[in-house]
Amino acid sequence: MYSGRNRRRGRLSVLVMLLTLACTLGSDPARYRLAGSGAQWKTSGSDRVLEDLRGRYPVFFAALLDPQVQHDLDLRPLRDDLERNPVGRRNYDALNAIAIAYFELNARAETDRGGSSYLASSFRSAKLVAVPWRAYGEVQSGPLRDAMLDFFADIASGEKMRSASTAARLTRIVSSLEKKEGDPRRLERIRSISEALQAMAPRP
Repeated sequence: MYSGRNRRRGRLSVLVMLLTLACTLGSDPARYRLAGSGAQWKTSGSDRVLEDLRGRYPVFFAALLDPQVQHDLDLRPLRDDLERNPVGRRNYDALNAIAIAYFELNARAETDRGGSSYLASSFRSAKLVAVPWRAYGEVQSGPLRDAMLDFFADIASGEKMRSASTAARLTRIVSSLEKKEGDPRRLERIRSISEALQAMAPRP
């Protein structure tokens, strides 16, 4: 079991990585764009991420942002773009759209825990995580894999609203990426993110 000190240390290390990334990369859209965006996921500083991506995936975001829609989202366009070869901006747009949707549905589920939409939002957010998990083994681009890890690191930071209470559920998912990775630097990062996620598990 992790002590409270180790838990705080894990969160702090992931948060420092995210803040460093956000300061370094500026406004380049070919990256994970929500690092350092605070508790929300619509903008990151002056980067209007959601508004930028709504034009790329209008049907997806119309369904996502309508609280009355409870059916599964069509993830095929995002999956196809994320696994697209050669890698370009569309891969990163898909990743960022997935991240926005994950944080939106996860927060919606936790806000309505025990309510009528809790299970539907939880299942939909889980299906979103499966898209970059699958894509990680399909793409060979190092920078794109790094961006996917940035997304998982963002979850592990616990910074986004309601993400801390559910982050530990992703520990095994992230840990399993080790089987798909041969680069020592990314392997170490996967282990660091997994440890940060595990550290957020509720204490018995």
